[in-house]
Amino acid sequence: MKESPNVSPMNIQRFHDETLDQFSYLISEKGEAIAVDPSRRIEGYLEYLKDNKLRLIAIVMTHCPGTFASGWEELRRLTGADVYGASAYRFHGEGRYVKAGRATMIPFGEGSHLQTQLTPGFTADSLSLLAIDKDRKVHGIFTGGTLLHLGAGYPLPRPADKNPLHGVKDYAKEQYNSIYKVIGGFAPRATVFAGFGEDNHFTKMDGATHERFNLTEAKAESPAFQHQDANQFADWLLKDYPFVPAYVKGCLEHNREGYPDWAQAMAPFAAFLTDEHRDELEPSQTVVSSRGGAVILTEEDASNATTAAAAPRVLPLGDDQLLIDTRPAPDFHAGHARNAINIQADGPFALWLGTIVRPGEDFHLLIDRKEKAYPLAQAIAKIGYDRQVRGVTQWTGGLTEIEQPPLDPKKLKDDYVGKYTIVDVRPEAAAAEDTRFYGALNVPLWQLRDRWQEIPRDRPVVVHCGDGYASAIGASLLRKHLGNDVMVHDLGHGIKKIKAAG
Repeated sequence: MKESPNVSPMNIQRFHDETLDQFSYLISEKGEAIAVDPSRRIEGYLEYLKDNKLRLIAIVMTHCPGTFASGWEELRRLTGADVYGASAYRFHGEGRYVKAGRATMIPFGEGSHLQTQLTPGFTADSLSLLAIDKDRKVHGIFTGGTLLHLGAGYPLPRPADKNPLHGVKDYAKEQYNSIYKVIGGFAPRATVFAGFGEDNHFTKMDGATHERFNLTEAKAESPAFQHQDANQFADWLLKDYPFVPAYVKGCLEHNREGYPDWAQAMAPFAAFLTDEHRDELEPSQTVVSSRGGAVILTEEDASNATTAAAAPRVLPLGDDQLLIDTRPAPDFHAGHARNAINIQADGPFALWLGTIVRPGEDFHLLIDRKEKAYPLAQAIAKIGYDRQVRGVTQWTGGLTEIEQPPLDPKKLKDDYVGKYTIVDVRPEAAAAEDTRFYGALNVPLWQLRDRWQEIPRDRPVVVHCGDGYASAIGASLLRKHLGNDVMVHDLGHGIKKIKAAG
């Protein structure tokens, strides 16, 4: 069937990283493509380019990510594509970096172009993008974390901002101006493609159900557009501002130079990967021609990527070692190493690993089943912590250095005063609004590693949260630091029984 001359061949393909609820895109037309905010695992982009016979000519970053580790460097090296962003990205070899600003044009396809606009606030270097065809029709608006469906992204920290008079409210006001005075003037009916979903840690979204919308809908329905001035907007946006995980600082720093290839990120887990995922240990090869020519990994690169940590490591038990035990809490309670921190694989693992463990801090990982290895490897790589993994060991039983005695939630609720120290690791607002143990000591989980010395040692300690996941982490942290001084209990899912009992 012959293509109608009035229909643009431009195509926008979305990619969803469920681990961090992040969206990236490939915009293509007539054999050429542009990538927007690629995530760490680039296999999906390469397959799409190959299947659709596309040449990647540009990679555009709507911001230097602090919420995820990007795969722009590996993708650039394999394709020779140019990199565009409002911050400097450092690399050598094929391709080039182009600093994008107001109305930077990136031509592609048959007369189409991607236009950048400066929209700071979410980050200092935030860009919004417009995909425009040769007839000046806008086919897509890409807002990164600046404007989301029924909301907006919380402004990220800016460690490079040394002005003592600046604060997060200033950044929120910048975001107001970007949304109202720049993005609000874009084509009202064009589809807006956001960079994050509502499950991302840094999104403020009110009942959002999808990542695509248009500005006419947003102005009528989104809380982000219902404010009279920048101060009112900032007050709304910053209410319930989330804690900042430790990994954000690392991502903000390392995304500028790029992360090692995905194959290297998977290497510590080589002994546990099934045949289904073992091919991810092999370095990716060039699938498209680039302006600078094909790029092939050297044999030395390939060897480094596939042989590192090819065998299970010995489980480290010294107190100075950081051991992350990913088993379910009941199994952990039945017996674990004294130095272990229980961050369960089934749950928001990436968020809490990247909160408890700091950028650049080495750690060992304990898994209970081989099937858990690949999802954990992905989660670790996507926050950029793969270079910190010093060993992966599978649980084989027999480790009972520490056990948790049974704890009856009902008896605890009826008779805890003077017998236990209750530590509530929920956020301050949640602990104040819904107190289950009057007199409980509230130390939010993300602060506990620095504030454990505040916990009294004159009686047993009981740690609780809202659903049992965070309390397992908190109790194991306290056991590691308090040692033999005091018995520490994880109330775990027992908190639900106490809630049900009123």
